[in-house]
Amino acid sequence: MHNLLTKLFAFLFNLFQKFTCGSNKLSTTRPDIFKEYAEQGRNIFAFWHSRLFYLVYYYAKTVKKRKVSILVSMSKDGDYGVALVRKLKQNAVRGSTSRGGPKAMRMLAERAAAGNNLAITPDGPRGPAFKVNEGIIRLAQLTGSRIIPASYQATRKRRLKSWDGFIVVKPFGRVHLAFAEPMQIPRNAAPDEIETYRKELEDTLHELDRICADELGLNRE
Repeated sequence: MHNLLTKLFAFLFNLFQKFTCGSNKLSTTRPDIFKEYAEQGRNIFAFWHSRLFYLVYYYAKTVKKRKVSILVSMSKDGDYGVALVRKLKQNAVRGSTSRGGPKAMRMLAERAAAGNNLAITPDGPRGPAFKVNEGIIRLAQLTGSRIIPASYQATRKRRLKSWDGFIVVKPFGRVHLAFAEPMQIPRNAAPDEIETYRKELEDTLHELDRICADELGLNRE
C-alpha cells in the first residue's frame, strides 16, 4: 500500500508542479551559466532545501541529455521524494548526514564519475536552515565537480510550516531564478580552506536570495 501511495503522490504532484510552475512568468539572472555547464555534466547544483520545488521542475524541463542525481533522505517520507524524482525521470540517491552518509557519498561520487549532475541541498535534510554543511564542499573536492549555486523567489507562493519554510509556488505569478559562477574546490584543499569555501558558498546563496527578491520587488526573506 505504501508503494502505491508514493506512486500516486508522484503522479498527482507532478501534474500540480507542472501547472503551477509552468503558469508563472520566468526571469533569470546569469542563465548563461546554467546553459553552458548543465549539459556538460559533473556539476553539483547547490540550493537551499526550501528551494527544491521550482528548481527541480526547471532542471527536468530544461536539461535533456544529462540526468541529475538528487540526494533524498532515508526516512519513510523520503520514499515520496524518490517516487517524484523517478517520475521526473531523474535519479535518486538515498542518504543524509545522519543515516547512510558514507554510502550516499560513494554513490554520488560514482554518479558524478559517470557524467551525471548532482543536486544537493547543503542545509538539508533537517537543517539548520540556510546554513551550509561542509559535506557538499568535501564532495566537490572528492569528485572534481563544479559547485553551481542557485536560488529562486516567487511573487505568488505558500511557505509551509516546516523547518525550512519550504516554498510552494502558486499559479499565475512571477518567478526569478538566479545562478552564480561555479566554484572549483582543489583536491588538496586544507581543512581551513574547506571552511573558507563553505562560508563562500553560504554567502553566495544568501546573495542569490537577495538578488531574486530584489528582481521581483520583494523584501528579503
